[in-house]
Amino acid sequence: MVYWEEKLGARSGPADEVAEHLLIDAAIGGGVQPFATLYDRYVDRVYSYVYHRLGNQAETEDLTQQVFLQAWRAIGRYQQKATPFAAWLLRIAHNLVVSHYRRARENIYLDLEPESEARWADPEAEAFAEVDREAVRQAIRRLKPQQQQVIVMRFMEHFDYAEIASILGKSEGNVRVMQHRALSELRRLLSSEVER
Repeated sequence: MVYWEEKLGARSGPADEVAEHLLIDAAIGGGVQPFATLYDRYVDRVYSYVYHRLGNQAETEDLTQQVFLQAWRAIGRYQQKATPFAAWLLRIAHNLVVSHYRRARENIYLDLEPESEARWADPEAEAFAEVDREAVRQAIRRLKPQQQQVIVMRFMEHFDYAEIASILGKSEGNVRVMQHRALSELRRLLSSEVER
């Protein structure tokens, strides 16, 4: 049995917190298997975050792998007391997405609703719903980049304010203000579309 597995039984406290703390310690010490366990735990969340920003499966897969490569290279600099591990990974993802768009200078694609088996139960209602979703997508694309991020992370990824603040390097109060301004601007943009 490896060191980090032995320690899991020896520590008291919430199992996930203890396990993550020990996994991170072992990964910082060069443990490949503990880092692989962390990868398994967080890859879906990182992938989802990146996909909502890029909207392209192949690019998302590539960027997700880059996130974990950078995390592996920088794990020795990670400080557990400063930032939760998930927020640290998403901060890396955020920086890579920003770099990607600086290079590509493309629009952001936002998938507001996953595919559904009952999607075509009422084609007329679905057509109207799709028009509404597209109007919201277009309005979100017209927001400032950080406002877009807050809307995506808060309402599509369901991150809490502390996670968003950690990822963006802002205070929770700033994130709440950004969300309020983004929602106000979205209302204005959508109401101006209705008036046309």
